[in-house]
Amino acid sequence: MLKTLGAALLLVSGLAINAAPAFALQIVVTQVDKNADGSMTYHFAVKTDQGETLSPGAARASADFVTVYNFYGLVDGSAKSPEGWTFSSEEFGRTPTANGYPMVLPLDVPNTPNLTWTVTKPVAAATQIDGFTATTQVGTMVQGEYSAQVTRQSPAIRGAAAEAPGAMATDSKQALIGQLPTPSFLAVVK
Repeated sequence: MLKTLGAALLLVSGLAINAAPAFALQIVVTQVDKNADGSMTYHFAVKTDQGETLSPGAARASADFVTVYNFYGLVDGSAKSPEGWTFSSEEFGRTPTANGYPMVLPLDVPNTPNLTWTVTKPVAAATQIDGFTATTQVGTMVQGEYSAQVTRQSPAIRGAAAEAPGAMATDSKQALIGQLPTPSFLAVVK
């Protein structure tokens, strides 16, 4: 009886952990369309959590962004952005840094396009933004990576002296890394 109860509690706690919401920005593939010419169009969404916003910054270098690495077979001119975002593709993907050092270490295959969308107008917390797309000539997928730079809001510490660290609410830049389906860089480009 106790073994059965213990196993049931272990199963329930494991399900609760898996069912918990993510507490960081996510980039997800919402749809992949197979086009008449054999190419594939990926549709992405960006989801922020309760404590995150995306800020445009004074310059592109300080603006928040998301990068999908190793988008092999990218069709030139096919990437689309929702309003309030700009698109760029570089051989080496834009990665969050602090004082010139990378904050995350994604696998970035040389000579393979990376997709970067940079925010140009503020994005509120707990928001989903749709409308990111890119087309590839590759029909197979692998588990790829993305990174993002976000603005994390830390609330003021109640009861702290006015001059003490944390006495006032602050914003800080944070880096994330995660996985999502991307075109296989081992495939033959059509």
